[in-house]
Amino acid sequence: MTNGVVHAMFWSVLAGGCLRPPNGSGTETLAQMRDSDTHSASIVPCNAGASCTVSGLECMNSSGILCTCVGPKGAAYVTCNSARTPSLSGQSTAPAADPWQVVAADGSSNREGVRCSDSPPWKAAGEPAYRISVDAKQSGPAWSRFYEKMVAADHANTVLETAWGRNIQGALRKGHELAGFQYVRFHGILDGDIGVYTEVNDKPVYNWARLDKVYDAIIAAGMRPFVEIGFTPPPLASNPAKTLHWYNHVPANISPPKDWNRWMDFMAALVEHLEQRYGVDEVRKHWYFEIWNESSWMYSRGMGGYNELYDYTVQGLVRGDPDIEVGGPAESGGGSAVGITNLVDYCRKHNRKLDFVTYHTYGQTSDTTVALSVSTQIFHEEMVGTVKKVGFTGDVFVTEWGASYSGALARDTEISASFVAKTIHLIGTDNGIAPPSGFAYWTISDLYEEFDSGTNLAFREGNYGLTLKGDPRYPDSYDVAKPAFNAFRLLHMMGETRVATSGGRTGDGVNAVATLAADGKALQLLVYNHVDGGQADPLASSLVSVQFKNIPFAAGKIRVRHYLVDHTHSNAYTTFAQMGRPPQPTQSQWAELRRAGELCYYETTVSPKDGAWSVRFPQNTYSVGLLVLSPQADGAQ
Repeated sequence: MTNGVVHAMFWSVLAGGCLRPPNGSGTETLAQMRDSDTHSASIVPCNAGASCTVSGLECMNSSGILCTCVGPKGAAYVTCNSARTPSLSGQSTAPAADPWQVVAADGSSNREGVRCSDSPPWKAAGEPAYRISVDAKQSGPAWSRFYEKMVAADHANTVLETAWGRNIQGALRKGHELAGFQYVRFHGILDGDIGVYTEVNDKPVYNWARLDKVYDAIIAAGMRPFVEIGFTPPPLASNPAKTLHWYNHVPANISPPKDWNRWMDFMAALVEHLEQRYGVDEVRKHWYFEIWNESSWMYSRGMGGYNELYDYTVQGLVRGDPDIEVGGPAESGGGSAVGITNLVDYCRKHNRKLDFVTYHTYGQTSDTTVALSVSTQIFHEEMVGTVKKVGFTGDVFVTEWGASYSGALARDTEISASFVAKTIHLIGTDNGIAPPSGFAYWTISDLYEEFDSGTNLAFREGNYGLTLKGDPRYPDSYDVAKPAFNAFRLLHMMGETRVATSGGRTGDGVNAVATLAADGKALQLLVYNHVDGGQADPLASSLVSVQFKNIPFAAGKIRVRHYLVDHTHSNAYTTFAQMGRPPQPTQSQWAELRRAGELCYYETTVSPKDGAWSVRFPQNTYSVGLLVLSPQADGAQ
């Protein structure tokens, strides 16, 4: 049977598309279809949730995800599993992101960064303040990528539309492709602007259209949702006037549902819909459902009412699927220990499902002191101690963290870059204390709507994002990187196995950590200089000497790349300040900001002696560098 016959036979069985016959049906097999000249037509479009008649038939949704007809005769429907996409090898693979690459102002690809415009900082002489030693032969434990598991975002509706007339989808792609982020967590997926829940004649009505678009966009960016259940849909709210945040003139309702039975029905329907659209195995095995956010001030009944909210919410969710992953309490700062303890005790007493616990942390005290890396590490140790004390053995996620909980200028500058590097190094290598299962930086973008941030289209000086929101008039202004984003880019380049590194300082000053790639053909050294509090001089520097020993590919010439993020490198904010801080930059100024924000590096070729090589360079306060050593490619000069 030809593909054309198959299309004719099954077009009528599926609303919005048709299905491909399963293997062994007497028609072409999947592999045969892939090898045929009509490969592009062998998998036809369809919509998740549409009715179908023949279980096992396959089709493709608009996001490029492979879908299947499932269910009994007379009640079968199309389900789309984002963990399965077609591949030419005939094997199922992880979902691929939309084609995307970073392009420099001159049109060239710069996925690995661009050359720094000034002279290399390497020095032949001088008495070093720090002597870093790297022995590639002494391997240690795996390098933990807990910081790549997830990233936070503010308002779910920004995926679809924003006060600035653009969307966040580019920021998600950029975060996935260049920083390795795997999950994203949004506020307000159930808010009025998403419009999932309404009531007609006192009967609940569900409209999944906008919710689906949010999650489709996340999956299209190569990521998965970390679902935050919140807030109360206005028609279901017990107090319609109890609202919070600006959210582009559609504030969130934070009162309890007026009817817990309707709320539980809604939660069950939510899970059933997500599994129908994205696949049972996908949602059950790979998605997380976190109940609410910071109830101490974002729920009208406060922390004292949170366990009741959790209880009814989870009852509904597990009615939809008893095997999905659920957790909370997503409390911040000092309330985290109490919230986790109370929730674990409550779930144990009432036999409620609890698969993971969450907390939030920011490197800021009650005054203006920010970017406190050591305090952030200590707080994580305290949370691990709390979890251990109550006997909880599930995952611990940090679903918000950053240099400050307030809109501090450090968010925009090199201070956050070194804070990110140091915090991740300390927490990821804290002997005896496991890092969190995920560590979601707050936030991926300056598309932030908890309050109206005004008409400034570049830096608002203190907005929370890793990238700028840009000017809707100039698409090339979108997602200009801040220094902190470039720090995540450097961390994404780290290898798989830690190797022995010494000579740094865990307190204020310079520290370093080295890794080796899995194939042994690249050696990475992350070097940073950070002073807690954010008050030191960013132009002050310390001379650092680095010696690499037992380089595994030292028999021939090696390429050295030295990436740098500091006050004058890979730093759009410094350029913005030099421009006079224009609230709405011109198109040419945006081009300059984008160039300034690109991650830059120096490069040279060296010949190690006896498997060793050394270098000296100044390391500025509030800076992050990455030295990458690899074999020189054949024919390279």
